[in-house]
Order: sequence, then structure tokens, then C-alpha cells
Amino acid sequence: MWTLAVLLVGSAVGMMGAAPARHSPSAGECSTQPGGASLCIYRSLAPSAGVVASCHDDRDCRVGYYYGNPTDAVWFAPPAGMTTLPRPEVIWLTATLAQVRFDCLHPCSVSYFFEVRRHRLSEPRYAVLAVDPRRLLIAVIEPHALVVRQLFSAREVLKLEREWAPAAWLGDVIVALRFDPDGRLSFTWLRGKERAPVTERVSVPSVPHS
Repeated sequence: MWTLAVLLVGSAVGMMGAAPARHSPSAGECSTQPGGASLCIYRSLAPSAGVVASCHDDRDCRVGYYYGNPTDAVWFAPPAGMTTLPRPEVIWLTATLAQVRFDCLHPCSVSYFFEVRRHRLSEPRYAVLAVDPRRLLIAVIEPHALVVRQLFSAREVLKLEREWAPAAWLGDVIVALRFDPDGRLSFTWLRGKERAPVTERVSVPSVPHS
């Protein structure tokens, strides 16, 4: 029964069409600082601007953004409950928009978004599954719903509640999700105790409903 469900999920994902190319994490330019800490610079395509991480180990980092000298960074404030940050995964979604993602052990993940040209840094965003960099939207997991929010304001533009399969974390029953070039959201999820795969493609507004 489980094998059949897996095969059906694979077929459903295939019906969604070819997925857009995923953005790969930046390798960064890394060196060793006096005292043994590593310094990694993740440059944007804008001159003399980007993301920087200074780490003593994989779970003890300072991470921030810079203009000009990377050693004069504006450091991110760690989210509630954390005193330091793990080593980041920096993904340049566009030439000047970075997602700085931190793994805080499954199912926890937190992302900051840095927009170079407008000098904007988002508040920490939890459980981000997909990003629409053109419209500055994110799809996130909340306790009982899949929610699309504006990236910087966090205002809700769409909330999806379904007959989700039982799971400790909702993200474990959403097996595929992406923003399509036309702005719609394509996703496959598992329904009910039978964990039947369901594929949907829904329209997503750019602004919150009044």
C-alpha cells in the first residue's frame, strides 16, 4: 500500500510539469581569521555588498550584511530562543536578493531575506518552503495551514487548509511545492489517514485581501 502511494506521488509530481531551476547555495569566499574563526563572504552582483558570516564552529556564528567593508557588517539579531546562529546557507534568488537560511534541527528552519538595492532586511521567517522573488512572496508552514505571506511585511495573502494526513509537522505531508512563473502555487500533499496524494495549482494574489 505504501509503495503504491509513493508511486502515485511520483506520478502526481510529474504531472506538475518540469520544475523551475533551483537556486544553488553560494559557496562563499572563506578565510581564517586571527583566533581561528572562519570568515565567509557571499557577494551580490551589486558592487561591494553582500552577506558575511564569522563562525567559530557550525553552531556558533555571527551573520550579517555589509556595504563596502565586510568587517563592518550589520549583524543579524538571532531569533528568539537563540544566542548565536548556525552556519548559514546563502542563496542568491536574484542578483540582489538573498535568502539566508539557518537549519535549527528538523523541522526547524529560519530564514532572513536581504535586499541589497533598498537596504532591506526581513524579520526572521520560519519554515519557508518556497519563495516568489518576483512578487516578494513566501510560502510557509504554520500549525494547521500552508500560508503565503508578503516577504518583508509578513502580511497574509493566501491561507490553505486541507484534510492533511496526520503528522507531527505539516511540512512532512507536503511532498512538492513551488511558485510557477505565472504566479500560481503548485503543490502536492497527502490527504487523510490513507495518505492519498493530491495535486493542486492555485492562484495567489500579490496583496492581502481587504
